Parts: sequence; C-alpha cells; structure tokens
Amino acid sequence: MAKTRIIVLKLKKLLRIAIPATLVLVFLVLMFVLFFSPKDKDSDNDEIITPTVATFRAGVYNSVMELNDSFLNLEVIVDTDHINSVRLVNLDEATAAMYPLMEPAAADISAQLAAGTPLEEVTLSESSKYTQTLLLEGIRSTLEKAVVSEE
Repeated sequence: MAKTRIIVLKLKKLLRIAIPATLVLVFLVLMFVLFFSPKDKDSDNDEIITPTVATFRAGVYNSVMELNDSFLNLEVIVDTDHINSVRLVNLDEATAAMYPLMEPAAADISAQLAAGTPLEEVTLSESSKYTQTLLLEGIRSTLEKAVVSEE
C-alpha cells in the first residue's frame, strides 16, 4: 500500500501541473491563431471596401527629351493604376554611342516600376545616378499626360 500512495501523490502533482500548463498552451495557440491569421475583408461588415480609383488613363504615352543637340523619345505604357514599362524608342546609333548608359538605365527603371515600385521610391544605382535622374524627370513629365484629372 505504501507504494500506491507514493504513486497517487506523484500523479496528483503531475495533474496539478499538467492541467494548467495544457490550458495555458491551448490559450496561447488560440491567441496566436487569432492575431496572426489573415483577415478576410469581404466578410467584415464594419469595413467598407471602395473600388480602386484610376490614377492614369491606360495607354501608351510618349515624350521627347533633349540632350545637347540630340533628342530621345521616351515611351511609357500605363494601366489605370500601374506603370507597365518604360523604354527609349527610335534611339539612333550616334545618340546610343554618345550616351551608353541610357538604355541600361531605362531598363533598370522599367523593371522597378513594372514590379510596382512607386516613382518616388525608385532606387538609383551609383554608376548611372545622373542618367536615371534625367530619365525619371522625363517619365514624370510623360505621366502628366496620363494622369486622370478629377472633374
């Protein structure tokens, strides 16, 4: 009988520790699931979902940039809320030879903008910072043609 009492006493201690520990563990798991689960905005009645407002008129927009005595044609393709691509069109060989960083700089900017980076947050590389700044100014002036005005 003495051995039975020792086992019963150890079992009581185990139950005194295991039951609250299990309850705390279940509570923590529930809290984790509730806090970090993705919210479905369509099912919430409190939130009003507004349709996205178009910031651009979709299309292809061109502008001409002057560099010394040569001209660059800049083409920007936009959707209603996203810039799809930027490229230099009709770039003659003399201008490409005179400004060799123009095409790679335009490709880098185009890749960033197509990935969804806002125009103000485009990162400039150290090797072509001034060329990219010039292209960004040209893109801004081209996008002025595409902006939807509120009437």
